[in-house]
Amino acid sequence: MTSDDPTDGEVRAALDVYLASGRRRRPQPAPADFRLSRLHLLEASVTRRVERRTETTRHQPGTVDLSERPLYDVLRDYRLGPHEKPADRPIDLVRSGTVHLGSCDCGNGRRRCADCDGMRYRPCEPTQTCTECLGVGACTQNLKHGGLPDPPPRAVKAGRAVRPEEERVDCAACRTPGSACPGCRGWGKVKCTKCDKGRITCRTCKESGTVECTTCKGHGSVTSWTAARIEWVSRTEAVPPPVPRPRPVASELESAGWRRDRLDTGDPLPDDLLPAHRSVLEPELGPRPGEKEREVVIRRLTVVRAVPPGSGHLEFYVFRDSGGRLDVRRRVSEAGRQKAYLALAAVVALVVLVLFLTH
Repeated sequence: MTSDDPTDGEVRAALDVYLASGRRRRPQPAPADFRLSRLHLLEASVTRRVERRTETTRHQPGTVDLSERPLYDVLRDYRLGPHEKPADRPIDLVRSGTVHLGSCDCGNGRRRCADCDGMRYRPCEPTQTCTECLGVGACTQNLKHGGLPDPPPRAVKAGRAVRPEEERVDCAACRTPGSACPGCRGWGKVKCTKCDKGRITCRTCKESGTVECTTCKGHGSVTSWTAARIEWVSRTEAVPPPVPRPRPVASELESAGWRRDRLDTGDPLPDDLLPAHRSVLEPELGPRPGEKEREVVIRRLTVVRAVPPGSGHLEFYVFRDSGGRLDVRRRVSEAGRQKAYLALAAVVALVVLVLFLTH
């Protein structure tokens, strides 16, 4: 028992106050006759910071200033300085003799535009299908167009109805009055409004034929070097609790007055730790490969289960709240819940039987 554990006298006094408060009727026997049992709860986690070292080749556009980064020869032999602690942010290093400034294969920082292939424009269909007739039945006198379903290729003019209320206008191809679609005037197609002579300006390169090189970002050169990174990765593992929280008050215990201990690397376990808790935690304190730092968080709480004799269906849980006062929670026992379920099932069965017999 630790100094935070409530004594039997404190538990019985808290039960006496709880049962006498409000409109609750004091049960018999008195709290002095309650049977008490204790659950010593332990919840702990271990956070280890494990070192990880990686090496790769880096490329960056233009000239890169790497003078502030530490140099190394063999990554595994590099020793961190007293002020180099990559717990919060990684440390980037440069391998000695690997920095090289080279010309990009683009030559001048620009490459031919892939959209227009350097032509500064893109081809476009100079004519488009008429949105009014969709090229079908552009002129009712299609035989005068040569008997073809589509008009012969010729200069296409964008048309519109002279008088919108008219359904048909004079055909510009065969000149038959009132026979043509007002949108295309019999041609079936209209001139494209987006291009000029079958060409459309390339917006990707802005009519220059070239775009900025994605490799060197327009610098024309690239800096290459062998880069290394040292970082400490945090890994938190929960220690399996030797005793689980009692289910009837599991959620209430989240805000209870847990005793909390925080241990850094090399710190011993608390002196007042119970032997059962010590045997659970000691195997978790051994160093792991690559471990640089360790933090252990221990939470302890004693929960007292009080059962009045002869009740059979009631039980009380007593534990300290966050302010250090004893909190009492009244619950129906597992045996009481089973009796209630059986009684309910019997009532349901009886109702079903009555309904069956009366119909």
